[in-house]
Amino acid sequence: MTAQVRSELLKLRTTRTTAQMLLGALALTLLAVFLEGLPPGTAELGTEHAQREVFSAVTTAPLFATLAGLIAATCEFRYGTIRPTLLVQPRRRIVVAAKLVTAALAGSVVAAACVVVAFVAGVALLTARGVDIELGRAHVLGLVLGTIAVGALGAAIGSAVGMLIRNQSGAIIAVLAYAFMVDAVLFEAVPSLGRLLPGKAGDALIGLPREHLLAPAAGLAILVAWTVAFAVAAVVRSERADV
Repeated sequence: MTAQVRSELLKLRTTRTTAQMLLGALALTLLAVFLEGLPPGTAELGTEHAQREVFSAVTTAPLFATLAGLIAATCEFRYGTIRPTLLVQPRRRIVVAAKLVTAALAGSVVAAACVVVAFVAGVALLTARGVDIELGRAHVLGLVLGTIAVGALGAAIGSAVGMLIRNQSGAIIAVLAYAFMVDAVLFEAVPSLGRLLPGKAGDALIGLPREHLLAPAAGLAILVAWTVAFAVAAVVRSERADV
């Protein structure tokens, strides 16, 4: 298992797509900080709610982490490298587990980098506008630790989805369609059901200022349950399907 994880980490480090996803996540995080922090007046920006919106720019990280995990998995099938991978390690569940662990590590790194960018840019923006920081310790911890946890779990889910769908274009379209249509629309239409989906469970864990979300601990439990479910499905698919 350890050797397989090292192999998967090497693949990630030598793939340009991983770096591109990280840069994209950082750029969008920075943009989101300024989009949320520049329009409000000084008085409004001095409120805790407004500052939570500014620092909530970190929520760009989980989607990019999910896509990074998905692309890392589907690249194996796109370029046929899954075959030599399975020749070296024929136990497919080990390969799937290593991919999920590696994706989770990569997702946590992407999320942590976005957290740093969001807080550095956010604090600089508030200071430049002469606004005191009103965020409480609990909210800061939620934004930091919650985002990293969601990034890790989201990337693991993305890797599992990639192992399930295998076609890279189809998998990316499926994830984006879910993120921007199913997750958002269902939550707006039926909040009691939509908040149980992975996206809104992640928002709850981060502690976003949104009505109808679960408590952070419940969000974590739901997101872990989804991750385990996708991981089991990926193992079953890998064990039963040809490559």
